[in-house]
Amino acid sequence: MKKFVILTLLFFVPIFKDYSIAQSLTKFSGLAYFDYFYNISNKDESKTGLNGFQFRRVFFTADFDVTNKFSTRFRVESEEKSLLTEPRFNISLKDLYAQYKFESSQLFIGLMPTPQIEIEERYWGYRSVEKIQSDLRNMVSTRDIGIALRGQVSMANISYWLMLGNNSSHGAEKDKYKRLYFQMSNQFNSSLAASIDLNYANEASNKDYIYSRLGIYYLTENYNGGMTVSGGIKKKFSPTNSDINEIGLSLFNTFNFIPFGKAFFRFDMYEPNLNAVNDREFTFIAGFDYKLEKNFSIIPNLIYNDYENRNSKDDLTFRITFYYQF
Repeated sequence: MKKFVILTLLFFVPIFKDYSIAQSLTKFSGLAYFDYFYNISNKDESKTGLNGFQFRRVFFTADFDVTNKFSTRFRVESEEKSLLTEPRFNISLKDLYAQYKFESSQLFIGLMPTPQIEIEERYWGYRSVEKIQSDLRNMVSTRDIGIALRGQVSMANISYWLMLGNNSSHGAEKDKYKRLYFQMSNQFNSSLAASIDLNYANEASNKDYIYSRLGIYYLTENYNGGMTVSGGIKKKFSPTNSDINEIGLSLFNTFNFIPFGKAFFRFDMYEPNLNAVNDREFTFIAGFDYKLEKNFSIIPNLIYNDYENRNSKDDLTFRITFYYQF
C-alpha cells in the first residue's frame, strides 16, 4: 500500500506542477455595465416613460501566455440584443485569436478587434456609457475574422495596424468579398497624439464601401479628450442605386478635478446621407464618474439625441451606470 501511494504521488506531482505553471500564465478577467435607466422622452412614443434595470454589456476573458512570444485570447460576451430585448441572455464568441510577437511588431490571426476602435475608445474613456460614434452608427464593425499585423516604425513614435478580414463581423464567411483595414497613429509627445484610419470593403454588384477617420487626442494629468471626423462612401447603396455619403463629428472631454471622480461630456454630429434632407442628428452626453474603487464606478449620466426631422420626438434618457471589472 505504501509503495502504491508513493507511485501515485510521483505520477501526479508533474501534473500539479504543470497545472500550477498554467495558472501562473493564464489571466481571467471580466467586465459588466449595469444600469438603472429612465426614458424621459423618446421618438418611439411607446418607450417614453420606460424605466428599469438592465445589463448593457457583460463579458468574460481568458488570456494565456503560451511563451514569451506566443499568446492567445478567448472572450465570450452576452449578446447586446439579448441583454436589452430578449427574455433570456444569449452568449456569443467575442474574441478568439492568437498573437505572435516579433521584435517590433505583432501578428494576429482569428476573430479580433478591428483597428478603428481601440485608440478612440481609450481617449474617450467611457465605453461604459456609450460606444464611440463609428461603432454606434455602424460605420465600421468592432470585430472581424482575419489576419492582422501591427507594430511601430523604428526610431519614430509612429504605429501602424494593417488587417485583412472577411467583413463578416463575428459571423462565418458567406461570400468571396473582403475588407482591408489600415490605421497609422503618431504619439507626438506624452500629451498629444493623432491617428488616421482607412478601410475598403468590396461587395457584390460594385456596392463597395470606403471609410476614413481622422482623430486628434490629448492627455494631461487632469484632462483628456479628443476630436474625430469620420466619413464613409457607400457605393450604389441607395434604393435608386446612387451613392450614400455619411459623415460624423465627435468631440469629447474628461475633467479629473477631484480625487474620487471625473466629469465628462461628449458632442456628436451625424449626417447619414449628405444627399438627403432632414436626417441629421446631434447627440449630447454628460455625466460624472464617482469611483468607489479602482475597478468599480457609479456613473450618473444623461444622453440627449436631437433629430433634424421635427416629425420625430427627441430622445432624452437618464441613467445610473454601475461599471465593474474583476
